[in-house]
Amino acid sequence: MLPQRPSSSPAAPGPRGTDAKPAILVFGYAAEGASTAIRESIAKFSAALGALAGAELAVYEAASYEDLALAMARGDVDFAWLPPLAFIALERRKTVVALASAQRGGDTAFHSAIIVAKSSALKDPEDLAGARAAWVDRYSASGYVVPRVGLAAVGVDPRVAFAEERFHHSHEAVVRAVVGGRADFGATYASLNAAGEITRGAWMDVEGAADGVRVLVRFGAIPGDVLAAKTSLGAESREAITRSLLSLSRDPQQRQLLRDAFGVDELRPWVSAGYGALRRLAEEASKRGLLEGDADDALDDEDDSIEG
Repeated sequence: MLPQRPSSSPAAPGPRGTDAKPAILVFGYAAEGASTAIRESIAKFSAALGALAGAELAVYEAASYEDLALAMARGDVDFAWLPPLAFIALERRKTVVALASAQRGGDTAFHSAIIVAKSSALKDPEDLAGARAAWVDRYSASGYVVPRVGLAAVGVDPRVAFAEERFHHSHEAVVRAVVGGRADFGATYASLNAAGEITRGAWMDVEGAADGVRVLVRFGAIPGDVLAAKTSLGAESREAITRSLLSLSRDPQQRQLLRDAFGVDELRPWVSAGYGALRRLAEEASKRGLLEGDADDALDDEDDSIEG
């Protein structure tokens, strides 16, 4: 979806790639499958962030993680909320620079959970053979890559095991597919406390789902989502956004807005731990044919298109 421009008519943007702040900054996130309530929360988050940063924000509602990554690669989006694999693919191309890390449940890392309906006869990973799978997106670590690698490790070959596989493009949509009986299982994220107990999961944000699903198995840990800016955005703008993100996260009222919008508890200064291991895992899974394409394929095609 094209960026939603503010209704006012600001002055023309300053030159990109310099320290002059552009009049409008475009913030991107993957919106497909997001409820009206979540979209409204993200709009409020964007308005609050823009006020703190002293900039007007337009919002790019991407159709998928892949669409969001491509928009960043083209330079259509100034900064974005990226899943870890999309960030890794873009960073490798020196297209983006990290600003902040998202924290769920007291940690910047999270896990992947395979969920099923509470009444489901599926009890163990081996039972998933012949089942209908709901994945988030091929750029999703918790909603696609890590669970496929984890299932292969316990003897369930994701290349041939399932009767049906569909991408639903958001964690919320995956949960709804399982609850609604359109999928036999789904892959999504979960946060754990120090005792290994699940404290947060995508199903907890979907009305009626918390009592309607159970976790069959979990895999991880996975480094968290990243707030990242395109490298051509000036240092002054990047620093203003970073300061504002961390300031917003420290405010109790704004922190609730962050939770409502993105399901995270806090933003922290960027930490790189875990991303190298995740990249190696994804590369190995791709070589083994466990993935439908990989996180770099679409970006390679975009590079070819630009060069052509």
